[in-house]
Amino acid sequence: MNVRIVYPNDEGGVSIITPTNDLTVEQTALKDVPAGVPYVIVDTSEIPKDRFFRNAWEADFSNPDGYGIGAEAWFAGRN
Repeated sequence: MNVRIVYPNDEGGVSIITPTNDLTVEQTALKDVPAGVPYVIVDTSEIPKDRFFRNAWEADFSNPDGYGIGAEAWFAGRN
């Protein structure tokens, strides 16, 4: 997959998830992004290649692709 899931973290930066082929990108975002936290799905070309300043990376969450529900809710709904 050539996409990544980006969401704001508690430290004021962003976290990036690399989806696998086990779930769709949207399912991965719902499961792995914390509950109530917005996320965007971006092309890998939008992720800086230089990780030196990764703690300063920012993203625009004003129009998110969705909101996470978190792993606990994800697995509770699968039973």
